[in-house]
Amino acid sequence: MKNNMNRLVVRTLSKKRLRITIYYPTKEKHFERLSDESFGGFVKRLKSKLPNEVKTVAIVNNNGCAIKDSVELCDALIPTNRFVLNDVCYNISVDPPTIEELQISNTPVAGLVLAPRIKVINIELKNLKYVWEAKASDGDWGKISSTGTLMLYPKLIGKMVRLCCSGQGAEPVFSNVVGPVTDDEFTNSLLSRAIPIEYGYTRVMSYNILADAFLESRTEPIKNFFPYCPKKFQIREYREPRIVAEVFAHRPHIICMQEVEDKTYSNCLKPMLETYGGHITVIKGRFKAGCAMFFKADDFDECHYESFPLPDLYRQSFGIPDLIKLGQKIGSEFPDTWKDIGIRPVMTQIAVLRHKESRKLLIVGNTHLFWNPAYHVIALLHIHAMCTKIQSIRDVYEKQGENVSVVVCGDMNSQIGSLVHLYLTVGTVLQYETKGELFDFLKENVRNPVKLQLARGEPNFTNYTADFKDVIDYVLCDEHSTVGQVTPSPNLSDLEKSEGCPSAIFPSDHLPIISDVLLGERSAF
Repeated sequence: MKNNMNRLVVRTLSKKRLRITIYYPTKEKHFERLSDESFGGFVKRLKSKLPNEVKTVAIVNNNGCAIKDSVELCDALIPTNRFVLNDVCYNISVDPPTIEELQISNTPVAGLVLAPRIKVINIELKNLKYVWEAKASDGDWGKISSTGTLMLYPKLIGKMVRLCCSGQGAEPVFSNVVGPVTDDEFTNSLLSRAIPIEYGYTRVMSYNILADAFLESRTEPIKNFFPYCPKKFQIREYREPRIVAEVFAHRPHIICMQEVEDKTYSNCLKPMLETYGGHITVIKGRFKAGCAMFFKADDFDECHYESFPLPDLYRQSFGIPDLIKLGQKIGSEFPDTWKDIGIRPVMTQIAVLRHKESRKLLIVGNTHLFWNPAYHVIALLHIHAMCTKIQSIRDVYEKQGENVSVVVCGDMNSQIGSLVHLYLTVGTVLQYETKGELFDFLKENVRNPVKLQLARGEPNFTNYTADFKDVIDYVLCDEHSTVGQVTPSPNLSDLEKSEGCPSAIFPSDHLPIISDVLLGERSAF
C-alpha cells in the first residue's frame, strides 16, 4: 500500500530509457519510453492507451507556461515542472528514494524472528524507519516494535503481523500480512534452555550450524547423510529461522559459527543479526562454506580482524619465527606430515575487540579443524598455529600496556583425550600415550603459548547424530578470565525424540556451546 496520490514518477532505466509511472488517487499506470521521445509523442501514446481516461495533457513550467510538444521527455519531465492531466496537477519526481519491495517470510511461529526482504532505490537501508504492527482477528492494527527485526513473542500468538517502512524521503510502504502467529512445541523445546546473563559477563556462543552442502553427498549415487531426519526439517527455510531464534533467545555478545555458507550469511544471518558486526571467511572450493564471527556492536568496538588458512602461518610471509622454525623442522624430519599440513586449507578468524564499558581488549579466535581422525596430528599443528598467532597479536597489545583476554572457539573435530584436546586444555601433549618418533617430536616441540581453560566444562556431547555422539566443539578462555554460568545442555528426552540431529527440534547436527566469561586482569606482563 503506497501513498502516491497525484504524482508522476520518472525512473531512469538506462541512458536512453525511462519508466514513467502516473499515480491516480486509486490506481497507477506504467510506461517505458525513450528519453529522447518528444512530449507530443508521449501524449499520443497516452491517449491511444487510455482513450476513455485521458482528455487533456500538458506540462507547465514554474512560470505556468506550457512546454512545446517538441521538447524531449528527459527535458520535459523534471521536478520544477508540473504534469497536468484532465486539469489535475501532478508533481513530478525524478529517481526519488523508493522502497520498491518489502516482504516478510510467512513463518509466523512464536519464538522465531521475522526479518524483511527489502529492495530500495536511492536510499540507504540504515536510514529506514520500521514500524511493526499486530492485529487480532477482530481488532485494529497497533504498533508493537520499531526494530529492524521482530522476535515473535508469545503474546503475539493468534495475531496477524505486518511491517511498515519509510524514511529518507521515501513514501511509507506496507509489507505482506503474515499470521496468525502460532505456538509450536518443537520451537519451545529448542529455546527452553535460555538463561539470563549476569552483569559484567560476556556471553560466548560457538555453533556449527550445518551447511546445506553437507546434508548429502555431491557424487553419484547421492547419499543423504541424515536419512533419519525428514526432508522438511532439513531444508534451509526450516533450519535457518531456528538457528537465528537460538541466537535471539540466548543473546550472546560473541558468536563463532562454523559451516556457514555465503548464501546463509548474506540472506539470513547478516540481515537478521542487525545489531551485530560480523565477518565470514569461506574456503575456496566446491562446498563454499566457512566460519563466521559476530560481535554485539553496542558492547564492542572492533580494533583488528584477519582471516587466513592456518597452514600459511608456517610460511615465511607471515613472519612468526617460532612457527617458521617449527615448520622447517617438520619439513626436514617428517616430509609427509609437512605435505599434509599444506593440503588441508583450514580457515581461521581472529578479531581484536574492545569492550566499550570496561575498555578491556578481547582476542577471539574461531576455526573449524579437519574432520578426519586419521589426520589428528595435522589438526594439532593447525590449532598450534592459530594459538601462536593469537599470542603474537596479544604480545603487541600488552607491550602497549593493554590488558588482553582471549577466547578460542570452534568445531575442533577432536574428542576428549585427543591431541587437540590435550593441547588446548593442558597446554602440551605429553600425556598422549601413543609413541613414535613423530609423537616424541610433538611432545618436545609443541607447547600452547596461550594458557587456556575450558569455558564450557565438558558436556556429554556437542555433536549428536545417529552414528556419532560425542564432544568435539569447544569454548575456551584464558586462565585469567573467570568462567561464569554455563547454559545447560538440551534435555536428553528432547534429543532422544529422534535418532539424531538435525531433527524437528534441533536445526543442526551440532549443539551450540554457550558460556559466560568475565574478562580477566593480568597482574604482570
